[in-house]
Amino acid sequence: MEAPVPEQSPDALARELTKRRATLAEAIPVLSTSGLQAASDALLLAIPGFQRLYTERWDPAPLAPEALVTMPVGSFGNAYARYMEHYRLSPDFFPIQTRIGADATPTQYAVHRLNKCHDFLHVLGAYETSDEDEVAVQSFVFGMAPVALAVFLAEAAVHPEIQQQRYKHLRDIYAGEIQTEDFERGTAATSLLGERFEALLEMPLDLLRRRLGITPRAPALVGRAGENSCGGFTAIPFFTPALAT
Repeated sequence: MEAPVPEQSPDALARELTKRRATLAEAIPVLSTSGLQAASDALLLAIPGFQRLYTERWDPAPLAPEALVTMPVGSFGNAYARYMEHYRLSPDFFPIQTRIGADATPTQYAVHRLNKCHDFLHVLGAYETSDEDEVAVQSFVFGMAPVALAVFLAEAAVHPEIQQQRYKHLRDIYAGEIQTEDFERGTAATSLLGERFEALLEMPLDLLRRRLGITPRAPALVGRAGENSCGGFTAIPFFTPALAT
């Protein structure tokens, strides 16, 4: 009997999927196997800071953006507050099931944190809320934690509330192709998964991006206008080259 062929690592599979421009939906069955989730657990625990977050089950209460507007101009917190106001957003947009109890795996905890911190990632990565940039920010997350993203997308796809109009853009991202540039930005910024974003809000945004290894977006991609298919809302872009570097 031939020995079973070991599964590729999550990172290798993610890079392969990105190279062939797979859609986010196509990544789900490839990366959601129990073996890859176990491999993901090990990779996550090796990220500096993540093991402590996971052990503590760090999960501070959601921040009210309006309470952060008074933070210094140029700070992460001020930019986040203005971004949320600009796009009329509120924290905890999508109510995915929380898995942060004692029996939560590292990957399940990462799913919770990535969902809860989604808008922080928009600000850190200079992503607008257009349908196009929603695919881009998910490609960024795919570079950081491909299995955790696949698990989130699998769970979100069957969530009873996903059929609501306000989540149309979330339903639409499944057909989006993984974007190479954003994937590479995510792989370079894996350390984000070990950060306590809620404790970094006073830090200057440009300094925080450099500390976390977040490379600037290509100038042509910064501040692109676009439609968010949840009700057809389109806004003047939030980011300018000065805010994205």
